[in-house]
Amino acid sequence: MSAPPKRLLGRTGIQVSELGFGAWQIGGIQYGPVPEAEAVEIIHRYIQAGGNLIDTARAYGASEAILGKVLSQGKLREQIVLATKTQKGSDAQTVPAIREDLEESLRLLKTDCIDLFYLHQPPDDPAVMHQAFDLLESLKKGGKLKAIGASIKGPAVTDATVKLCRQYIDSGRIDAIQVVYSILRQKIAPIFEYAHQKGVGIVVRTSIESGFLSGKYRPGQVISEGHRKRWTPETQSLIFQKVTEMEGYAIRPPYRSMAEVAVRFSLEPRGVSTVIVGARTPEQMQKNLAIASLPSLPPEMRARLEKEFGEMTEKFNPV
Repeated sequence: MSAPPKRLLGRTGIQVSELGFGAWQIGGIQYGPVPEAEAVEIIHRYIQAGGNLIDTARAYGASEAILGKVLSQGKLREQIVLATKTQKGSDAQTVPAIREDLEESLRLLKTDCIDLFYLHQPPDDPAVMHQAFDLLESLKKGGKLKAIGASIKGPAVTDATVKLCRQYIDSGRIDAIQVVYSILRQKIAPIFEYAHQKGVGIVVRTSIESGFLSGKYRPGQVISEGHRKRWTPETQSLIFQKVTEMEGYAIRPPYRSMAEVAVRFSLEPRGVSTVIVGARTPEQMQKNLAIASLPSLPPEMRARLEKEFGEMTEKFNPV
C-alpha cells in the first residue's frame, strides 16, 4: 500500500497527508471504549503506512495521553504533523485559560510544540476572536505552536456556519479551518475556493457522517448511543434511505463501499488540504488508508451527487 499523497496546508508550507487520522474515537468518548492496545496499533498502522497528520483534542478523553505514549517512542514525533484543540476561548472570560489548556496538551502529548492548534469552540464575537488570536500569536512566538486553526462549530451546518468561516478567513490571522463537509451536507463548499485564494488550509471532518454514510445501516434502524443520537429517528431514516439509493449507482469498480465514495467526494474540491477519518480498529484504519490510492470520482457521478444533495444540507443536520 502506497503512502497517502500529501498536500499543502494553506500558506503554512506544511505538507499534510490527504487522509489524516482523527483520534477522537480512540479516546473512548462518545463512540465507546477502545482498548489501549488496539488504539496503539491503530496509530502505528497509520504511521507505518506513511500518514503524517494526527488530529486530537483536549476534549477527546484519553486520546492525547495515548498519542503521547506512542509518539514519544524513538523518532515518531518527528514524522507527524500533530494537531490538537482547546475548548477555551469561546468567550472573553476563558481566553486566558487557552494557555493552560495548551500546556496540558503539551504535557500529555509529550512534546514541546503543537504543529496546528485549534480553537475548538471559536467565538462568534469578533472582539473575543481577536483576543484569542492575540494570545495564540504570543504562544506561537514563544515556540509553543506553529500554526493557528479554528474548528468551525457544528454539529449543524447552517448559513451561520458559512458566515463564521468567512469571518475567520477574513481576519487574516488564521492558518487553517476545520469544517463539516460530506455528500449529504455540502453547504460549506463555496468556502473552499475563497479559503484557497486567501491561503487558508481546509481540513474536512465528518465525511462519512459519523458512520451514517458507511452503508452499515439500513432504513428502520435507529442509533441511540453516543453523539449520533443527536440525529432524530426521522432524520436517520431519511439518511439510511438515501444511502441505500446511492449504493445502487455509486458503488462500482474500483469503489467497493459508500465509505470510499464519501471520503473521495470530500477530498476532491480545490482548496481541501486533507480529510480526517477515524478508526476504532486496526482493520478500519487499513480500509481507510486504502482510499488514498483510489482515483477521483467519475465526473458524472460527482455531478449527480452535487445536484441531488447540494441544497439539502439542513435536512440532514442533527438537532
